[in-house]
Amino acid sequence: MKRLSRFLPVAVFFIMLLTGMAAGILQKDKTYSSTENRTLQQFPKLNVKRVLNGKFQKKYETYLADQFPERDSWVKLQSITERVFGKTESNGVYFGKKGYLLEKYTEEDIDNKLAGKNINILGKFVKEASKTADVKVMMVPSKTFVLKDYMPAFAETYDENIFYNKLEKKLPDNVIVDVYGILREHRDEDIFYRTDHHWTTHGAWYGYGAYIKACGTGPGNAEAKKDLKTVSKSFLGTSYSKVNMYSREDEINIYEPVNEMTVVYNLGEKTENTFYQTGFLEKKDKYSVFFGGNQALLEISGGVKNKKTLFIVKDSFANCIIPFLAEDYEKVVVADMRHLNAGMTMLLRKYNPTDVLVLYNTIQFMQDKDFALKF
Repeated sequence: MKRLSRFLPVAVFFIMLLTGMAAGILQKDKTYSSTENRTLQQFPKLNVKRVLNGKFQKKYETYLADQFPERDSWVKLQSITERVFGKTESNGVYFGKKGYLLEKYTEEDIDNKLAGKNINILGKFVKEASKTADVKVMMVPSKTFVLKDYMPAFAETYDENIFYNKLEKKLPDNVIVDVYGILREHRDEDIFYRTDHHWTTHGAWYGYGAYIKACGTGPGNAEAKKDLKTVSKSFLGTSYSKVNMYSREDEINIYEPVNEMTVVYNLGEKTENTFYQTGFLEKKDKYSVFFGGNQALLEISGGVKNKKTLFIVKDSFANCIIPFLAEDYEKVVVADMRHLNAGMTMLLRKYNPTDVLVLYNTIQFMQDKDFALKF
């Protein structure tokens, strides 16, 4: 009996392993994870060349991880176990103070060569665009860097001042909008979501104020746009998806303009009279309430009649600041170069803007492999 009991843990392990393998074989592959808000890896193409260069093995490893039965439950169990054993991070996310989930960024996560290339290309674009327009660059710091006081003891993060210093050397004076300072000043407010990497609409409002200040005599008035409307109290974002744990769901707030605005999507794909696609509030990806997510090209009209056109080059961090900016210009054109098969020179010629704003998150900008290809 004692001899049998010694083999019991091994037997249980193999039963669990075989059960998992059987479930994996019988389970139909999933194409999308609503929890992680991303497309899942499908079975990779198999041939001799892909095996020899290692591409098949790499894709297959991702495929096994993505298609593992009850994957979300295992991710949650892993996070709970690591918390029980005193770990302060799981799956690249720190468990911060006040319930904040903070993305972990280290020196190893930054490709300095790629970051330097993107900064150089940005410098050339600013120089070219400045010949005919007033150009501003807003690089929004990561939640982890702004809220570094909320990180666990001895936790490390990438010093984004390194990036800012390089950026300042490449860009002319009075081009960079200092948004880091105002966000640090108000870090005890809800300027970032607890469960997502984006800034909140309240945080974006501070960014809007910094932009107006940098423009000097611009038409905007931040104080007049301070009132926000809560549209959801149950948002769980990308950081939550990585650990499947949270201490408090987030609110999503929006700014509603005084006058009716017109938004033309992707060169006439559709036209709306609102910035918000409220149907997403009933889905996992609630952040897509802003314009239905990242769009290749938006043309917004209905703002003040001042013969000014603002051209915004952006990533997803701009989505919740655009409604503040839209009223201040006769026309606003928004280009997400990650989804647009066109070059910046051609777009500038087409729209001939009076003002240009380049708005990215610092980490996403440094990691963007396509940025230099579009300029």
